[in-house]
Amino acid sequence: MKRFRALAGRRASGRVLDIGAGRTDDLPPYAHISHLALVGAGDRRVAELPLQAETVDAEPEDLPFPDRAFDVVVCRFALTRAKRPALAAREIARVLRRTGQLLFLDTAPTTRLDVDALMHLRHGGLITHDVDWSWPRSRTPLVQGVATHPDPQYVREIAWLRGAR
Repeated sequence: MKRFRALAGRRASGRVLDIGAGRTDDLPPYAHISHLALVGAGDRRVAELPLQAETVDAEPEDLPFPDRAFDVVVCRFALTRAKRPALAAREIARVLRRTGQLLFLDTAPTTRLDVDALMHLRHGGLITHDVDWSWPRSRTPLVQGVATHPDPQYVREIAWLRGAR
């Protein structure tokens, strides 16, 4: 968890959507943000929130934000806890800007490791980078990484390889 907080603290800037911060100490040390929206933050008092923060009562499957609203989405355990994980991944992709990054941390079932979380992201239209696994003692394995929208050139090349016009 400490590595993920450090990653999110370094990479998060601009408009940030944070999904799954259950407690104030779960939040990364955001330094370069212009706006922070918290989904799944529970009942927090305004005094506990960082500056430029708002809490939003919503589910990851139905985010009440316009398309391409965020530069960075930080997502902790929201895909495996969502009722419909594939829809949650599509919603995250929808609110993420084309050049934005999704920073994710999720559990990896011991039988299939990272398949669940990564496949949901892929079906949502995102590609993963810098994926890392860890096996904390007496806990479920974790998978973390970065996901982005595919480069338009990549999309065109894949379509060409598949024979699409």
